[in-house]
Amino acid sequence: MNPTRILRLTLISCILVIVSLISMQIQLSQLITQYLHQYPGIDARHLKDIILGLLIAAIMLLLFGQCQARRLYIVSLKLKKHHARHAHLLNKLPYAIAELDAHKVIHNSNDAFRQVSQLQGLLSIQQQIEQLFNQLEHNNYQQSTTLLQRFQTGEAPVISIEWQLHRSGNHFFLSGRNITQQLAEQDRLSISEKIIESTPIGVLVTGPDKRIQYTNPAFEQVTGFSSHEVEGHFPSILSSGKQGEDFYKDMYQTMEDEGCWQGEIWNRKRNGDIYLEWLSVTALKDESGNNTHYIGMFSEFTAQELVKEKLRTLAYYDGLTSLANRTLFNERLQCQINANTKKKLCVVFIDIDGFKRINDTLGHHIGDQLLVAIASRIKETCREADSLARWGGDEFIIAIEVSDSHRGISTFCTKHLQSLKQPFLINGRELSITASMGVSIYGDDANNTSELIRNADIAMFQSKKLGKNRFEIFSPAHHQELMESMEIENRLRLAIKENLIDVHFQPQVWQDAKICGLEALARWHDPVIGQVPPQKFIQVAEETGLINELSQLIYHVALKKFKTIQTLNPALGLSVNLSVSQLQDVNLVTTLKQITDAQGINPSSIKLEITEDILMSDLEQSVRNTGLLKEMGFQIALDDFGTGYSSLSYLKDLDIDEIKIDRSFMQDLLSSERNKAIIQAIVAMSKVLDIHCIVEGVETEEQLNKLIQIGCNNFQGYYFYKPMPSDEISKLFTG
Repeated sequence: MNPTRILRLTLISCILVIVSLISMQIQLSQLITQYLHQYPGIDARHLKDIILGLLIAAIMLLLFGQCQARRLYIVSLKLKKHHARHAHLLNKLPYAIAELDAHKVIHNSNDAFRQVSQLQGLLSIQQQIEQLFNQLEHNNYQQSTTLLQRFQTGEAPVISIEWQLHRSGNHFFLSGRNITQQLAEQDRLSISEKIIESTPIGVLVTGPDKRIQYTNPAFEQVTGFSSHEVEGHFPSILSSGKQGEDFYKDMYQTMEDEGCWQGEIWNRKRNGDIYLEWLSVTALKDESGNNTHYIGMFSEFTAQELVKEKLRTLAYYDGLTSLANRTLFNERLQCQINANTKKKLCVVFIDIDGFKRINDTLGHHIGDQLLVAIASRIKETCREADSLARWGGDEFIIAIEVSDSHRGISTFCTKHLQSLKQPFLINGRELSITASMGVSIYGDDANNTSELIRNADIAMFQSKKLGKNRFEIFSPAHHQELMESMEIENRLRLAIKENLIDVHFQPQVWQDAKICGLEALARWHDPVIGQVPPQKFIQVAEETGLINELSQLIYHVALKKFKTIQTLNPALGLSVNLSVSQLQDVNLVTTLKQITDAQGINPSSIKLEITEDILMSDLEQSVRNTGLLKEMGFQIALDDFGTGYSSLSYLKDLDIDEIKIDRSFMQDLLSSERNKAIIQAIVAMSKVLDIHCIVEGVETEEQLNKLIQIGCNNFQGYYFYKPMPSDEISKLFTG
């Protein structure tokens, strides 16, 4: 019965008894009074006291009984809570627990036991109990016995439970724990141990004090030292002495900083032989981050393996910069494509501006040192996840992944452009370079490695065309422009081979409009692609290295036609443009002399026009060639004068015969006092230096009048004549 109910009933009973006793006392008093009337000799007071005492004793006895009942209730309540807490704790345990009697009957069990029973069935549990009791009986009822049970339900993995039966008098306690994970870990450890024991790679393990605690059989095979010979020693027992203290300090410092180290190291075997090994050391840490062990794994390099490694290096790495080469970069790029990350994969193609000039001027040994320094700086600026390679010559290529393609590309390229602009110190000489970059984006611009690289290359060429020291992201327009450029290149090669380049002439006049000279201007009409503007095919020729062949052909055709015109006006002079490549060509003077002599023309009637940007590329060679040309009788004209930043220095260094004021000053001549003042200053300076001056781009009568007012007297432009074929020029002198 519930203790609370017992206590309640006891209290009610006590109250009823007390009330009944009080009522009985009243009735007894009445009976005593009647009795005394019948027997007057008895002491009534004494009799009442006895009865009252008996009543009080009865009441006290009842109160004592009530207190005892309450105490029993409290004890019962505490026991109940204790049993409940005990049952709760048992249910929280991961072990299956049950209490049995000597007849193998289960009296109490926790939730885990009931779950296991439900999972595998009560009959199966009973079978395990029978086996455990049999084992106890077989072992003369020792204190406990253990049994391993494996079972499987459906297609679920096999479960392993370790049952243990404990005996305490006539009571038995059954416990079971799931050791499936533990057995699996033991299997894995066993497999790992077998792998370490059987691997041909040497393994050694040290404690935090760096003393050797374990070595595998391969360690003894390679070094000749057995485990007991090296245990407790430092790994320096293998030291060959070929590496100094700094090597080991750096090695241990790297392990502390990065948690691992790997590289080549020379060690000594037990018999004294020195050998080269590839060593990888990893530090194991505890939960607090403290190093608990160091694991070293190594393999010996045989001569054959060294050759293989060298061949691999040659196959996948650039011999000069030690960066990845094209082959390795393509493989890495394909891996990044296959990874299919959420970020945008981009290829950045880098070409060093003006590197050829440095290479040709200072020598290839300086150029090589500069390339190594450039590669190192690019590598330092790259992130760890970026793939960098030397593509060839002065070209580098990087595969990057960015979250926001255009913003990420801009940040990346700007950082590299700024880095490469900083001077390089090579052999005590400070060298400055810039770079042009092109970028293509996987998925947007291309869908495979070859397209990505090709489009990045196209974008790089576009950045060069737009002024260099910048980056461009690929667009279909770039590709179309490149295709047009390639078509022009192919047709231009054929045109040069078959002498299909023509020359027109634009007259130069005096103030009175009398023709005093001609400028030869190349023209090309191709039968397939039609008329090609000079600025387009000349630019293609410069980019593809055809400019020297083209320039020689133009010079030859111009002189051949000019010879006919000159017979009509012997006083005429001819102006011919020289390209950058021509002026830097050591054979320039000989070539021009041969062509001029072949046509029977006096070099004094030929004016060779050069621009300021040509001079800037290599002033020393330019001064040398122009000096030789002057000695042979050629005249030198400085074209597009006023557009460069150091024009006056050229007038000091070069023996210039003519200045051609650039046509850009004509655009705002009538409205700009500044343009007028500049032209006036150039004209005045030319008169003082006794240099002939001619103004290009005259197109209106108002411009002409303004120029005459300033003091100009020699002009060239559409106001007078447009460029025209040689037969039309001849008509000007025969008509």
